[in-house]
Amino acid sequence: MAKSIIIYTLLSLLMIWTLFSQMGYGKSLGEDEKLILVGVGAFNDGFYDISEKQFSQFLRDYPDHAKLHDVCYLLGKTLYYRDKLKESRSLFLKVINENKQFDYIEYILFWLADIEIRWGNNEGARRYFISLLNRYPKFEHLDRANYLLGLIEFGSNRLSQAESYFKKTTSLSRDPELIQSSNFWLGILSFKQNRFEEATGYFKPAISDLKHGSSFFVKYASLWAGEAHLRSGKLEEAKNIYRSFYERFKGEDFIQEVHWKLGYCDYRMGNLNEAISTLQSFKTQFKDSPLILYTHYLLGEIFLQQSDHSSSIKELNTIFTKSKENPLWGIAFLSLFWNHVQQNDLLGANKVFQRLQKLNHFDDEKAILQWLNAEMTFGEGKISDSLPYYFNILNTKYRENALWRIGKGYFFESKFREAITNFDILLLESPNSRHTEEALFLKGESLIQSGHWPQALETYGLLAQKDVNRHWKLFALIQTGNIHFSLKESGAAEKAFKRVIQDFQEHPLSSYAAFQLGKLFFKENNILEAIHYYSMILKGGRLELLGGTYFSLGEIFYQQEKYDKASRSFEMALRYLQESSPWFFLTHLEIGNLQRKQGKYEEAKRSYLTILNQAKDEDIKRAATELLRQIGSEK
Repeated sequence: MAKSIIIYTLLSLLMIWTLFSQMGYGKSLGEDEKLILVGVGAFNDGFYDISEKQFSQFLRDYPDHAKLHDVCYLLGKTLYYRDKLKESRSLFLKVINENKQFDYIEYILFWLADIEIRWGNNEGARRYFISLLNRYPKFEHLDRANYLLGLIEFGSNRLSQAESYFKKTTSLSRDPELIQSSNFWLGILSFKQNRFEEATGYFKPAISDLKHGSSFFVKYASLWAGEAHLRSGKLEEAKNIYRSFYERFKGEDFIQEVHWKLGYCDYRMGNLNEAISTLQSFKTQFKDSPLILYTHYLLGEIFLQQSDHSSSIKELNTIFTKSKENPLWGIAFLSLFWNHVQQNDLLGANKVFQRLQKLNHFDDEKAILQWLNAEMTFGEGKISDSLPYYFNILNTKYRENALWRIGKGYFFESKFREAITNFDILLLESPNSRHTEEALFLKGESLIQSGHWPQALETYGLLAQKDVNRHWKLFALIQTGNIHFSLKESGAAEKAFKRVIQDFQEHPLSSYAAFQLGKLFFKENNILEAIHYYSMILKGGRLELLGGTYFSLGEIFYQQEKYDKASRSFEMALRYLQESSPWFFLTHLEIGNLQRKQGKYEEAKRSYLTILNQAKDEDIKRAATELLRQIGSEK
């Protein structure tokens, strides 16, 4: 503002010089000229009361004077400096309204805007500044006008416009302080819009330019730059800024916040011992700080990470003893709960859980502990015990996951109708849930167990159309094929199993699909197709399917009366079959039948006796007994 006063004074003197230059030097001054000359001199020397008196007298005595508007302008400036803003504004408006060609209208617009700012009428100031910028693009104080407009727009939350004006200021101005101020506000704007990298770029020159810098902007730019680095995950940079601030501005009121942030940065960086040292020092120095409870909490978290549970519990309990119920209690209870869980102190964990449930607030934290209890109980296999916890969070943000777990729990408990109900609610309310595909599959399984095969096919059909997690699509196709196979719907079964082989060639279940196709074609007496699919299994080498495959090939060769091949196939089957497999004793039965057909009665008898001595299936034992009887009669 001092520069503006000098400039305006010089302009006023220039006007007077122009006025007097037309007079002869020897001629004595008139009363009008004397009033102006004394007024300007007083203004120039800072005696605004005298200049006000002189200019006011001039206006009263010479209302029609040629220099009326010049004196109005000078009196308006004088009144401005005497904080008589209303009278100053009236004179400025008089000049604008009565003399559109006045030489210094751009200055009047600037000062009118400034008066509106001082009155708190930012929108009025904005209109004057915009008029000034539009009409006088070469105004010498364009940088300051843009800067003030930026502040106005910032205060009105018009952030993009504010950013534009501050950027114009930095490009137009040669005033280091104005540039520094603009960079500071550009940093704040970027920060507010989560452009943290950009914000640190603006704060950097505001911090480093100490020669011309305002201590206000240096200090606050440091704080904001540290926070911007912290938000963008650049913890080392944030710590360095906070450390520099701590060393340079130790007497500042907010030094305690910087001290705390140093400890927080170390915590985030994993320097836990350094963080403990800094935070313990904070506790000693700033016992009454608003951050003291957060210090106890952060120390509790650090000790929890270090498995120092007694120290962690001590810090966390301090929060409850030092304060009334407040938002920090909720997360402190969560950490306290985890301390007990990690020590396998389930009784202590349950006490924390019960304490939290009795409080009037902390619904989110209560829901989290309900969820954690549910998950831990579910994970231990105590399905029925976990369900009440899940029911308790159905009306929280965990509803989707709770419905999923309840449905899955009922499925594991073989309560298929209840499982289907919960899966249906989940699929209706959250069609894009990450559990959708597994829920559809388990719903299909529940429908099979309930005997509702058509509905199961419909459910698997929906699942087969999805392709987010392809393994669920594969399972759906396998089960679709199995249902059609059981219903003797050969065409539909063949289609499903062939799609598995086509779409999932590398998956082990493609061999299972080939095995099912082999069985299907064998039943239809399409021997060539059956052998084709059985051969695929032999090439794939899936050990768990080789026994059944060799048995099936043996059956084919037996029917074709190729007894040597059949015998070799049955013998190969026994290499891969376990006694627990239903194929094992069927293979012995068929080997006995082959031996009997070839007249090898003793060998056949041994095969049948193996079944009688080892098998548990009464049907196959009865068959072996009957065949033994027939051998006796044939002899």
